[in-house]
Amino acid sequence: MIGRKKPLRPQNTLDNRLWVRLKPLGFRRKSPFKSFTLDFAQHDAGLVVLLEEGEPGKRTASIVRDRLLSEAGYVILRLWRREAERDLHSAVHRIQAVLEDLAD
Repeated sequence: MIGRKKPLRPQNTLDNRLWVRLKPLGFRRKSPFKSFTLDFAQHDAGLVVLLEEGEPGKRTASIVRDRLLSEAGYVILRLWRREAERDLHSAVHRIQAVLEDLAD
């Protein structure tokens, strides 16, 4: 009996391109936290990066998730998916700057 193969995941998604840049910085991808899954988390620094859909200024985030993360000492950096897609270099630079600030 031949098993069903999983469909191939696109390799050039924003998540994959961002992951390539964040992995060397100690980030974990799709990191579990309580009943949530975080897009990217650097647990040693206490930084969570969330890729948000929609437009800047329109809050779509989970209030409960944010409160639990804050209570656990995490800093949340929200990146708008559309903006990060347009300028990935700037998004990574912003993440690195927040990491540096947290290290001080």
